[in-house]
Amino acid sequence: MCILPLSQILFSQEQDSGPIQEASKQIKAEFPRTRLFNFEYGQSFSRDFDSELFDEDFQEGEIKNQKTFDASINLPFYYTKKLVLTASANYTFNEFEFQDLENTSEAIIFEQPGIVGFHNFSGAVSGTYFSQLFGKPVIYNASVIVDGNDQGFERLKGLVGASLIMKRTERTTITLGAIAFIDPTTQIPFFPTFTYKHNFKNSPWEFDFILPQRLLFRRYINSNSRLSLGSTFGGNGFYVNVDAPNYAEVFEYSQLQINSGLIYEYKISDLIIATAKGGLTNFISNRLTEKGEPTGDYIYQNDQNATGYFNIGFSLDPFASKKNKK
Repeated sequence: MCILPLSQILFSQEQDSGPIQEASKQIKAEFPRTRLFNFEYGQSFSRDFDSELFDEDFQEGEIKNQKTFDASINLPFYYTKKLVLTASANYTFNEFEFQDLENTSEAIIFEQPGIVGFHNFSGAVSGTYFSQLFGKPVIYNASVIVDGNDQGFERLKGLVGASLIMKRTERTTITLGAIAFIDPTTQIPFFPTFTYKHNFKNSPWEFDFILPQRLLFRRYINSNSRLSLGSTFGGNGFYVNVDAPNYAEVFEYSQLQINSGLIYEYKISDLIIATAKGGLTNFISNRLTEKGEPTGDYIYQNDQNATGYFNIGFSLDPFASKKNKK
């Protein structure tokens, strides 16, 4: 998803720096999860919640905390002047700690007293193609994704999209595009993308807007660090295995949220970039759906109060120093 809103792509005319190389450099600068290796740990704090099962009151209580660890790897394995193919792998661990549950049903669906953990794995092959449309640069992307959990393989998914660069000047870049998910369970199956980046004149600040992913004001503190203020939109999801009569064996839990606050990035070396985030998270939608079924047919949902969060991450690119020396 993050490969497609390319508000910072530069299409160089130099022979030794084609569009793919320049685009790859800019994408990695803006989206840590597209770098060769990326590791993140996040935690959201205590909040009250209430839930419904089959549109009836189910439980209420407290999520004492939610912890997430994410590790990803992206390996480009085929290049031409206009096409790049990338293989990716991802592991995510989610841990919830519930307490003070009330009105407990006999059904064991998702909420359980104490600590509950979920392991998720995914792999993908993505193709990105650079071309021209209406005399303007355009980037097409398609991905095939397989995923599962520690109980085994679950599903095959896909996405397609395109991003057209409408305008690029010294201080302003505008792109327009769209993304479609080939997956009936996604909460947002199709949406347009619009990006607007603007460097304010005679100011260290810049405005970076990517619909629907983020709205940030940011500035470089020095050549190795950058501070951002604003909000980002994102999601989280994993498979839930259920061992209860009259229920399917596997469900999918999806969570959409908006994180608002500060983002600090620091370039430790040419190889390593550290990122720290913190602020307030608002949960928009939390649903449990039988595997493979449309998200609108969810059997369970919960409402959670806003709470604080933090996230730390490290991204590594062993080839970056070699590229910089060329």
